[in-house]
Amino acid sequence: MTDPLRRRALLTGAGALAALGARPARADLPERHRWLWVQNNAGEEVAVAYRTGQDYDIRALARLQHHFRDLRENLAGPLPPLLLDMLSLIQERFGYTRPLRVISGYRTPATNATLPYAAPNSLHMRGMAADIVMPGMPQADVCSQAMAFSQHLGFMGIGWYGSFTHVDIGPKASWARMLN
Repeated sequence: MTDPLRRRALLTGAGALAALGARPARADLPERHRWLWVQNNAGEEVAVAYRTGQDYDIRALARLQHHFRDLRENLAGPLPPLLLDMLSLIQERFGYTRPLRVISGYRTPATNATLPYAAPNSLHMRGMAADIVMPGMPQADVCSQAMAFSQHLGFMGIGWYGSFTHVDIGPKASWARMLN
C-alpha cells in the first residue's frame, strides 16, 4: 500500500470509529473495551478484548494474528487493527452471541496462487481482508450489515459469495459471486 493510501485508510478508520461511538476519554467514564470472538478452520477459538479505549493490547493482537494465519503454510502475517475493529463492529451488531468463523485471513502469495477465484493482488496477502461466516446466521444478514458499515464509513470492500462474506479495509467496493 502506498503511504498516502495507508494514511488515508488509517485516518478514515480513526474517524469512522469516532463516528460509530468511540468517545473521548473522561475521568468519570470507564474506558470501553473492543472484543472479538473468532474461530478458524483449524478449530481454534479465542474471545479476547484486544483494545481498551484507543489502546491496543499487544498480547491480544498476537493471539488474534495467530488465528488469522495462513493455515496451509502455518504462517502468520500482518493483521491491521483496523480490520479487527471492523470485524468487531459487525460482530457487535449481532450481540456477540456467536463467534465469527474466519474461513480465510492472511494468505501467503503461494497459497493465494493455488486458490481458483483469488485475485492475484488480493488484500488477503497483506492481512487486510478476511472471509467470514457467522454460524447460525444467514450470510445475507452478515453481508448486509458489513455493506451498511461500508456505505456509512466510505471504505471497505465487501463481497458476498453465498456461503461466506469477504470483508477488507481497502477502498469502498462491493460485489457478489456465487461459488459452487
